[in-house]
Amino acid sequence: MKIGLVSEIFKDGDTEYNFNQIKQQIIKCSEKKFDLICFGESFLQGFEGLTWEYKQDLSIARSQNDEIICALREHAIRYKIALSFGYIEREEGSIYSSNMVISDNGEILNNYRRVSAGWKEAIADPRYYKEGKRFSLFSYKGKKFATAICGDLWYEENIDSIKKLDADCVLWPLYVDYSVKKWESGEREEYANQIKEIQAPVLMINSYVEDEHRAKGGCCVFQNGLVIRELLMGDIGILEYDI
Repeated sequence: MKIGLVSEIFKDGDTEYNFNQIKQQIIKCSEKKFDLICFGESFLQGFEGLTWEYKQDLSIARSQNDEIICALREHAIRYKIALSFGYIEREEGSIYSSNMVISDNGEILNNYRRVSAGWKEAIADPRYYKEGKRFSLFSYKGKKFATAICGDLWYEENIDSIKKLDADCVLWPLYVDYSVKKWESGEREEYANQIKEIQAPVLMINSYVEDEHRAKGGCCVFQNGLVIRELLMGDIGILEYDI
């Protein structure tokens, strides 16, 4: 299976722009015969796309049957490619940081909700801004996948839960805004070491923001405490990985 980890620009609060970024990559990667392409955490609305005013954020968040989600499912069918992307989800008045995986026939294979609370500002009302309860396993083209979002994998109990799923591959969309120098001088190795107990390859996908103090892209495939494939932080592009 040919997987593309997409380091791409998003704009906070500009869902239409971010949707078009996904659409363009769907077309481009379909031509290159990718089976699955993956985007970073909260890519659809942008990592800082929320206001933390509940009524306003409820209109920013998208349900699983929202028009824009349906459009992405249609593109997956049309271009025969699966996709994974982070988004701010709305369900029955609650708001989550989620990641959706759509198959090449438009089926929602997995809708994972981040289980760690680090995505929220301190002012977020816990009655409405919530976390998921568990990790889950899904299958695609004969391979078993699990998903974790950003800070989820900085808790040992979550590492243990992922290990028990016995996945063939773990998707790890995140948002990190280290400088390129700091990432390459030690943070990258710290990330690799943090998840070394997960036997399966862990696919890290970071996004890019056109601001010198914000995320600078980059993608990695980690396994056994090592970086086995990498798109350098500071670069926009696609890291190819075959599983």
